[in-house]
Amino acid sequence: MKVSEIRETVRMGIKDPDSLKSMTRCGMGYCQARMSGLTVSDIIADEKKVSPEEIGYFRVRSPIRPITLVQLAGID
Repeated sequence: MKVSEIRETVRMGIKDPDSLKSMTRCGMGYCQARMSGLTVSDIIADEKKVSPEEIGYFRVRSPIRPITLVQLAGID
């Protein structure tokens, strides 16, 4: 997703990264917003003229990082 598209969506009324995700699927790629999440929060904050802390981050959902069943069981 382009920065201009994020800014346009913010102008349409989204309030946080999760709202943006619902409208555009931004943050639902392969990295699951691990690479883009902070940037998205910064862009939204800049467009709304507030701090990124006020905007927040994408809601973290399990699994945080996929692991195998062998890793989960602790088997070497």
